[in-house]
Amino acid sequence: MITVIPEEISQFRSELADNPQALVALDTIEECEGYLDDAVPLLVMRETAQEADRGLNDWLEKSRQFVCQEEVREALESGLLAPAIEAIAIGISIPPGIATALSICVFKLGAKKFCKVPESGA
Repeated sequence: MITVIPEEISQFRSELADNPQALVALDTIEECEGYLDDAVPLLVMRETAQEADRGLNDWLEKSRQFVCQEEVREALESGLLAPAIEAIAIGISIPPGIATALSICVFKLGAKKFCKVPESGA
């Protein structure tokens, strides 16, 4: 389970101060005590008014091709969430709050590791 600690939430708040939807997402993550696995379904319900039909891992898979585009991946590797949030939200047509949580998750996992193509063969 991926957790965002209060110090990280404060850091993200500073970076995303100009993005009200991202700040609401951070409030939700904080409400879930930093657990992204709990925050994503809650964000889905709040932003789409629909029951969450997929978990964090499903959302990560859905967003992988956009997250792993060079400019988005490099932004996340550098800790720059704002450009990644916008690219993911537009790329897979999801609300910015969900894109915020996914960006934070990939940042925490490590964008390079997340985007690494599994080697096939023996």
